[in-house]
Amino acid sequence: MSPLSQTTHSFAQLFSRLVEWVRPRPKTAFALSNPSVPTSNLLDPGLAAKFEEEDRQLTLRNARIGCWFIILLTPLCGVLDYLSYPDLILPFVVLRFACSFLGLALLLSIGRPFGHQYFRLYPVLLPFIPSACICYMIYLSRDPCSHYCASLSFCMVATCFVFNWTFKEIAYTLLAIVAAYLAATLPNIIGEVGHHEMSMYISNTTFLSLNCLVLMATCFQHHNVRVSEFIARCSTESKSEEIRQQNQQLIQTIDKLRNTEAQLSHSDRLASIGRLSAGIIHEINNPLNCVKSALYVLNKKTRNMPPEIADSVRRIATDVTEGVDRVVAIVSDLRTFAHPEKRMLHPIDLSKSLQRAERFLAKNIHDNSIQFTIRTASPLMILADDREVLQVLINLIQNSIDALEGRPNPSIVICAWAEQETVFVSIEDNGLGIEPSKADHIFDPFFTTKEVGKGMGLGLSICYRLMQQMEGDIEVASLAGDYTRFTLSFQLCCHPSTHHELL
Repeated sequence: MSPLSQTTHSFAQLFSRLVEWVRPRPKTAFALSNPSVPTSNLLDPGLAAKFEEEDRQLTLRNARIGCWFIILLTPLCGVLDYLSYPDLILPFVVLRFACSFLGLALLLSIGRPFGHQYFRLYPVLLPFIPSACICYMIYLSRDPCSHYCASLSFCMVATCFVFNWTFKEIAYTLLAIVAAYLAATLPNIIGEVGHHEMSMYISNTTFLSLNCLVLMATCFQHHNVRVSEFIARCSTESKSEEIRQQNQQLIQTIDKLRNTEAQLSHSDRLASIGRLSAGIIHEINNPLNCVKSALYVLNKKTRNMPPEIADSVRRIATDVTEGVDRVVAIVSDLRTFAHPEKRMLHPIDLSKSLQRAERFLAKNIHDNSIQFTIRTASPLMILADDREVLQVLINLIQNSIDALEGRPNPSIVICAWAEQETVFVSIEDNGLGIEPSKADHIFDPFFTTKEVGKGMGLGLSICYRLMQQMEGDIEVASLAGDYTRFTLSFQLCCHPSTHHELL
């Protein structure tokens, strides 16, 4: 067998082994299939898969750069052919454009499934294609000492800068280039050659071999550094994620502690209200009982009065009696504020409750020259407690009156309407409004925006608790310096005989 045939046969065996090497393997075997990869660190399947995917993306990205080098630079170097081998310019030009065409084919394959699956072929094929072209030019020139041997070294070094070669990739690539070089030069070196030509051939071959050794050692070390950097980066990311999770848990724990602290503070305030109300009830009940007794006597005296006077006195006495009962209820609510009790809810005519609230506060409304308007549809029956509804309405209207002090054209507008199974009541004034920073705390016990001595900060918190007990809700919308609107929601009562017990 001739030397050329032996070289061709060896190259065919080398290419078949190369195809077998790039065949897809299970990701868990990635570390074991790369001698340059520290297997003790990449035996973890998840880490090996992550490294392989990162290597795939980097290789494909760099392969695009290498393809453009082949497509553009190979034809441009045809100038060297004209200067060195003008007699062979035509076949050399054909070879160079064929090389560019192969580079274009590789470029088009990168974005396809083939490129994604066989990405390890690119670091081998991209330097081998122009190298094989150069080797065939050397063969056609019949000049084993051709200076085109330097172009082979250029292809190797340029590819080393573009790709992060692994040990197997660079070994197969360099062996393939050296085999092609020997196949191109050995047929022309056999026979009678001069001493000078043989010395040049041996020098070129030695230089090419040493270049291969240096590149293998350099790439081997560079790949180890790259793998070590990858492992360190993954370790850092893992620790950062662990720290992030711990910070998240710490934030959640702090939030729970703050909520617990707020609940304890709220419970302490409620307990203070209970102790305070016990003393208030004891001190106030006696004078209230005296007032009730006086009203009872006054009602008896009306029997001896003229009818027109008696009716007026009875109406006034009734209003006073309701006011006294409301004072008793408010003081009693202070005691039960921290400990909700069972309430019997029954049908209530909302329009009548609004009229009673207006009658109780008529003097304050008149004294402050407030334009008071009630807009309600046909009688709306709600499921609630009449005493608690009246207390909520009076508290909210009184707050609006206080907010309108000193304001031009003061007005309070109350609207009531029904939507499906819910009745809404809005109480809106054009007073001072509520600042956004304070809007979230207005329902907290003892929180007040009024001056010292004008409020305890319990009115809205009691209203909130009463609405919750009646299975209703209360919301606030306000714009500082413009308006404040409280919206109450009650259950619509469709059957007048309905009663409901609420804990």
